[in-house]
Amino acid sequence: MGLEFHKFQKNYESLILLYYTTLFVIKPKGILTNKIFSAKNEALNGEIKMTILEVNNLSAGYEKDHVIRNITFSLKEGEFVSILGRNGSGKSTLIKALQGHLKNVSGKIKIDGQDIISLKPRQLAKKIAYVPQIFNFSFEFGVEEVVLMGRYIHQGRLGSSSSVDLEIIEEVMNLTQISHLKGKRIAHLSGGEQQRVFIARALAQDTPLLFLDEPSSHLDISYQIEIYQILKELQSQKGKTILATEHNINLAIPYSQKLLFLKNGRIHSQGPPEKLITKKNIKSVFKAEVEIRKNLHSMLPEISLNPKLPEIK
Repeated sequence: MGLEFHKFQKNYESLILLYYTTLFVIKPKGILTNKIFSAKNEALNGEIKMTILEVNNLSAGYEKDHVIRNITFSLKEGEFVSILGRNGSGKSTLIKALQGHLKNVSGKIKIDGQDIISLKPRQLAKKIAYVPQIFNFSFEFGVEEVVLMGRYIHQGRLGSSSSVDLEIIEEVMNLTQISHLKGKRIAHLSGGEQQRVFIARALAQDTPLLFLDEPSSHLDISYQIEIYQILKELQSQKGKTILATEHNINLAIPYSQKLLFLKNGRIHSQGPPEKLITKKNIKSVFKAEVEIRKNLHSMLPEISLNPKLPEIK
C-alpha cells in the first residue's frame, strides 16, 4: 500500500481519536471468513437466539440536557431493527449513547450481559462496528486503506497487516461489491460507493453488532435499495445483528424485523412493522396524514402521503 499508508500508520494514535466512532468494532468467536460466517449462521438458525443488546431506562444527551429519556429495548442475535422518528427525535444521540460516546448518560446498557461502563474502549470496540452518515475525509485515503482501518483493532499499535487481514479485506470487498474500486480514492467516489466502502470497513472489523446512522441519507433510490439489500444479506445469511436509524419509513419496513419509533427523545412504540405501521402511529410520531396500503411484493404495510393541495378558487 506504499509510503502513504505507512505514514498513516505512524499517525494512527491521533487518527483513532479523530475517527473513534468509525474505527471501533467487535470480534466474535473466530475471524470473518466464509466458514465462520456459515458456522455463526447455522448456530443462529438452530438455537434459541439470545439477547445481545439490552438497554434499560437509558437517558443521554450533551452537556447538562438529556436528548433521549427512559429508553428501554433489546436486540436478539441476528435481529434487524430500525429506529425511526422525525428530525431531532434523538435517533443519532441514541446510537452514540449505545457506543459509550456520551458522558451525560444514566441507565444501563449491556452487551452480551456486560455493562458497557465496565468495558475498556478496545473491548467495546470488539463489540460494535459503526457506519456513520457519509462525511468527507480530510485525508486522501485509497479505498483499500479505508477498509483496512477495520482491522486495526485486531493488530498491535503499529502492527502490520497479516495474511488473515488481507484475506478478510478481499472477502468483505467482494461481499459489498467494491473490488473494482480498490485502486480509487475514497473522495472520488459517489455517495453510494462511499457507503459500501464504509460498510466493508465495518465488516472487516469482524463484530457481532453493526450500527448504522441513516445509511440511506443523501443517496438516490437505487443506491438506497442496494445498501439495504447488502444489510439484509448480512443479517439473514451471515448472522449479523443490525441496528440502524432511518428517516425513510417505506425503505425500513421490508428489511426490518422490528421498528422502534422515537418521539421527542422517548420511545413512542416498538414492534414488528405489520403492527406498528398504522395511521394513528404515523400521525402521532411524524405529524403526517397518510394512507396505509399493502405492498404487493412484500405483503407488508407501507405508507403514502396525503398531500394538502391548495384550494382552487
